[in-house]
Amino acid sequence: MRIILLAIFFITVIGLNAQHQRIEGRIIDCRSQEGIHLVSVGILGTTKGAISDESGKFVIEEVQEGDYTFAVSSIGYEDKRIPVSVPSKNESPIIIISLCEQAIDLDQVVVTATRTERLLKNVPIQTQMISAKAIERMQVTNFRDLLEYELSGVEFTNNGGYANINMLGFGGKYVLFLVDGERMAGETFDNIDYNRVDMDNVQQIEIVKGAASSLYGSNAVGGVINIITQKPRKAFETGANVRFGSNNEQNYRYTVGTRRKWGYANLTASFKSMDPYLLKDREPLTQWFANGDKVEYPLSETYIAGYKDYSINPRVGIDVSEKLHLETKGGYYFKERNPGGLDGTKVTDRYYNYSGGVKADYKISDNQHLQISGNFDRYDKFKYYKLLSEKEKTYENSQQRFNGMYTHSFAAGHSLVAGAEYFSDNLMTFMFESDGSNAKRDAQTYAVYTQQEWLLAEKIILVTGLRYDYHSQFKGHLTPRLSAMFKFTPRFTVRGGYSGGFRSPTLKELYTDWFHPNGGGFQIIGNKGMKAEKSNNFNLSAELSLGKTVITAMTQYSLIEDMVSTLWANQDTVLYANIGDANVWSTELSVTSQITNNLSLKVASSVVTDNLGKRSIIRPFSTTGRIDYIIPVFGKYNPTISLSGKYFGGMDIYGTGDITDTDNETGIEKEISEEYKVHYDGYAICRLSFAQTLPFNLTLNAGINNLFDYKTKFSSFYSSISPGRTYYIGLKWKL
Repeated sequence: MRIILLAIFFITVIGLNAQHQRIEGRIIDCRSQEGIHLVSVGILGTTKGAISDESGKFVIEEVQEGDYTFAVSSIGYEDKRIPVSVPSKNESPIIIISLCEQAIDLDQVVVTATRTERLLKNVPIQTQMISAKAIERMQVTNFRDLLEYELSGVEFTNNGGYANINMLGFGGKYVLFLVDGERMAGETFDNIDYNRVDMDNVQQIEIVKGAASSLYGSNAVGGVINIITQKPRKAFETGANVRFGSNNEQNYRYTVGTRRKWGYANLTASFKSMDPYLLKDREPLTQWFANGDKVEYPLSETYIAGYKDYSINPRVGIDVSEKLHLETKGGYYFKERNPGGLDGTKVTDRYYNYSGGVKADYKISDNQHLQISGNFDRYDKFKYYKLLSEKEKTYENSQQRFNGMYTHSFAAGHSLVAGAEYFSDNLMTFMFESDGSNAKRDAQTYAVYTQQEWLLAEKIILVTGLRYDYHSQFKGHLTPRLSAMFKFTPRFTVRGGYSGGFRSPTLKELYTDWFHPNGGGFQIIGNKGMKAEKSNNFNLSAELSLGKTVITAMTQYSLIEDMVSTLWANQDTVLYANIGDANVWSTELSVTSQITNNLSLKVASSVVTDNLGKRSIIRPFSTTGRIDYIIPVFGKYNPTISLSGKYFGGMDIYGTGDITDTDNETGIEKEISEEYKVHYDGYAICRLSFAQTLPFNLTLNAGINNLFDYKTKFSSFYSSISPGRTYYIGLKWKL
């Protein structure tokens, strides 16, 4: 017994005298040399670890002497394993660990495809994510420019002086835009006001390609683009931007925020402006007729509208308890659109937006959550008569949405999402009455939805979904989904599936009764007797990760039943109608590579086709590319240079026009209608940007848009609206 007690005594003494050290270190970005927040540092084989603070520093207490391996990981960066020797004496130097960004941020958390948080690499539905860092490198201040340069299958055309999107063969009325999961009110030619998006307030943009109607209902046939805004991460953070460019471009922005134990709060404010500019035809627009005749229009000039807008957006989140979190946010936005020329000196368009929302997240248990939210968004349009200092209201669109959603994560990897939603759309516009007087119309939608994920095996995930929408005009519609993800190896993943689609005709398509004064004048008539569009959508994608290079291929096919479009009822009347069935087929291939720590490359190409034949208005081919290079000359203050560009393939647009023909028997000339073709050449636009990190948390930005000074031959609906080569310079400060 004495021997046992003596042995215990000696073991205790040895344990008490064992050397324990305090390990200190700092995690830095391999490019900027700045500290990285929220990096996980763990000692393999032990339970010890730490999380880096705002400056990248970490501390691990009570580490015995010996040789260890540190496991270091952070979202958006490559994982690292670091061998570390802890000496017997307290002589451990501060450990500096450098992490580099991943080629594609597959470990980033996304929510749009499943309405629950998932790592991008584990999302069973094809999703693309554009991070805040990618947006910062591109140095774009306009949401429209970001989409067009970053996504190969996206093109914007000029429709009556307004931006008009086409995404992989689908127009604006088929693409659902969300901000933090909420719809945006207001449209012009089926497009949102892209200036409403403050690019410096974006945390990430999530793009679900293909139909998502089983979760989001109408308008989500061509895809969903969800803009996730930033929340504060530090106890105090603030920043300011200023930028000046060609055509008197001016941008100013300020933000301030805080994150505390009780929650967070932030406020962003911005001002942007640019003057109108003039596009001059270099060649005549030529219509080629089937009989060999051609009609050349005189050279013309087209003004591209300028703008002046400002916005302010507050947000507050409160942790009421460990289980309940509340968030409230609001927004105010104003824009004055100047059409340019003589008209712009007399009349401008003024737009006002008011938005607000409340959301409650309740944690029922570790694997059950309940979310309830309500959101209001209103968008008004006015004609402002400058000489009279008076304005006339021409448009008001208000939307209210209430949603309740329950999520449950089961054992064995299964999960459930179930919810109910109410959506009200109210529209007033002068286009609803032929005499130009304002009239109001509205529609309501009630919906219930569910989506389940089934882990069938370690490498196979199955997704099933079902949504039922009851529309006040078009009654009930059931929309299913069936998708799957199969991980053949840790590096190779295949996704595919089927999704139903549903789009109810818009209030504009139902009730318009308006005389369009341009082009000789014609009446546009809505059609209350139309059917809702239904679609069957199939998609297949493959993703191959080769270390620092990721290759993604995707194809999708959509069959749209009872497609809604416009038809010429006669020579002076255009009617909205169901024109029959249509199909759209698109294929996309992208390669992203982190070639070295200082050099990265991204290339993507897409091919789109449909069965509309001579009614088709899509460019069949486009390619985007971007190269980023960190010049290793100043250490912490290394500059970054980026070259990006996009090529748009050529296209032919068909129409019907009047030509003069001579009767062979009588010799009398008469006007006849014949089909014509207008050819639009392919073209490329490149951008060169430069960023220089400076002391005192400053960054200098400068760049050249349209580097090779491309200008369209003639201005039309389907031509580029670039003014040619332009320049900008800016300064950013962030604390």
